[in-house]
Amino acid sequence: MQHNELTPRHNTRLHRNLAGALLLLLALLLYGVTLDNGLQPYELIGGDLITHQYAQVQARPGNAPGYPLYTMGGWLWFHGIRSAVQMLGIAAPNPLPILSGYSLLWALLALLLFYGILCHITRSSRHPAGNWLLAWLLSAFYAVTYFFWYYATTTEQYTSAIAQTLAIVYVYMLWREKEIKRSRDWRLEIDGGDNAPISNLQSPNLLIFLAFLCGLSLAHMLTVAFIVPPLVLAILWERPQVLRNWRLVLACVVAAFLPLVSYVYVYVRGAANPQWWGAGEWTDANKWFWSFVSTAQGREELLWGFQPSCAFFDGGFPELIWGELSAPLLIIGVVGIALLGRKLAFVLYGTLVIYLIFNWMYRCGNWYQVILPAYPLVLIGAAAAFNRWEERFSGRSRWLGYAPLALLIVAIVWRFDASWPEANSRNRPQDTALDRAAVLLDQPLPANAGLFAAVEDSLALDYLISIWGVRPDLRVVSSLDAGQALRNGGVVLTTMDAAAVLLEELPADMTPPRTLLSADWLVLGDMPTNVHIAERVDASVIDAVTLAGYTVTPAPTGAPVTQAAPAVDVALFWQIKGAWPPGLGVSLRPTTAGAFIPDPATGGLFQRDATAPAQGLATSTPDTPIADIHRVPMPNGADGVMLIVYQVTDAGFENLLELPLAVE
Repeated sequence: MQHNELTPRHNTRLHRNLAGALLLLLALLLYGVTLDNGLQPYELIGGDLITHQYAQVQARPGNAPGYPLYTMGGWLWFHGIRSAVQMLGIAAPNPLPILSGYSLLWALLALLLFYGILCHITRSSRHPAGNWLLAWLLSAFYAVTYFFWYYATTTEQYTSAIAQTLAIVYVYMLWREKEIKRSRDWRLEIDGGDNAPISNLQSPNLLIFLAFLCGLSLAHMLTVAFIVPPLVLAILWERPQVLRNWRLVLACVVAAFLPLVSYVYVYVRGAANPQWWGAGEWTDANKWFWSFVSTAQGREELLWGFQPSCAFFDGGFPELIWGELSAPLLIIGVVGIALLGRKLAFVLYGTLVIYLIFNWMYRCGNWYQVILPAYPLVLIGAAAAFNRWEERFSGRSRWLGYAPLALLIVAIVWRFDASWPEANSRNRPQDTALDRAAVLLDQPLPANAGLFAAVEDSLALDYLISIWGVRPDLRVVSSLDAGQALRNGGVVLTTMDAAAVLLEELPADMTPPRTLLSADWLVLGDMPTNVHIAERVDASVIDAVTLAGYTVTPAPTGAPVTQAAPAVDVALFWQIKGAWPPGLGVSLRPTTAGAFIPDPATGGLFQRDATAPAQGLATSTPDTPIADIHRVPMPNGADGVMLIVYQVTDAGFENLLELPLAVE
């Protein structure tokens, strides 16, 4: 007789698997709608976040020691996704969600492993496939803790380190289970604790794979290796005869050190691009490489400094843990680890102690490297404690037995509400780092030009050119590079606010012609511009100054990166005999039906004022008008611009010319 109905055991497994799929789907939706899509100004200056973006886009080494495997995976992820998107006809998509999506991918893997571990340790006759509801709630709680959520939506490597740590724990549990089950007296192990007789090693492949997972830390985040010492001791405690199997030991050593081969990539890419070496003096690629992979600079920054107060009472480890997990969950978790059996408890307790010592010794530096994997290790203990509670009390009282589940539901709501404001990385008001640079590039700039700007603008311009792919033919240059380009007949553009610095730093014998290209850019070198007179005026202001005409055009918006506030660029063309007269000024003011528009931010009027055309930086000839370009804001309702040319006198201001400009 054929049975189509699922057995209770299979039905439980189905529920477990469906619940796991739902967990990942909800996490994907949550992280997807909060995925990072912008940069704050300080993030461009330096740090892991921006370093990993450049590394994954350009296949360059990340922070020392290079994160070769993680970076190569990120490179494949970024260019694979971006190529697929561009095939759909979308040009230069925002790279940030794609790069952040790589962290999201690792976060989902970490959650899947965590859920699997919790189901594994809560198996019993009551829950043969694991207490999946308890595992689901604990996993959901961990998913909305601030640090995990934040790093799941931003471009840093920490979620991959968490996934690696949990993979090590999971594979160790599988290996240990196989060893116990395949022992002659494995039932004694289950019934009698950890004192069962030892049989021959039955699962060498899992042990070799475990060695490989541990060795990945050598080519990834080194602090993941903190779990290795207690893990090795637990394995030798479980099966001391491993040391007598030299072939197995050799295989494990080779597997552990196999990831080091990936450093060939770091050497090859670094040797081919010395501009990536950073600060330091190295005579060849070999010296740079060994300095880089030995993390010399990082070790110098992490000086020894015992600061117990920092570790416990100044935002360090473990204060942050009980702040996020809550003191009750932290205590339950730490105590509950003891319920996992002596060997697994030894691994988890030993790892947490090493984390604590590391945080304490290194001036509380890099605490996030150990606090992030500490969360799930503590919650594994909480799962053991809650599961034991449910098994003991659910037969006496349903409400008492399910109290931990109710507690976790409350904890999820509390943690979600507390984490959301800070962990939501999408459309943050402070993500303004690229706005000005986007406007600077959203203009008819000459091909293959060098761009000189202040540091903040240079960083943003380089990001949009190199990472976003906006005008990849352009390049950001230093003053030294600018001088060399000009000597070779090239064209250099400098932002108006950086022009004085560049002109001062150019060689004294270099006096290239200078023409205003737009309200933002001054062109150095011989290059005809597209700026021309659209409206002839020929209005004499004073004997030495004539307004030949003007042109009004829409201001650049910063597309596709941003949408700047409405504005127009007004180009005034001045015919000047000699120098611009002192005390003569220009004011441009938007108008509505001829009336000036108040500016609530300043309490005055919307206006743009100048004391000399092109800030006195443009060169001219007697027969060529000087283009003087201003960006005038056009608030809601503005329909025109008033030009006022005034003279400063002892009595105040005297308007010499008032001219309404046509704005289409």
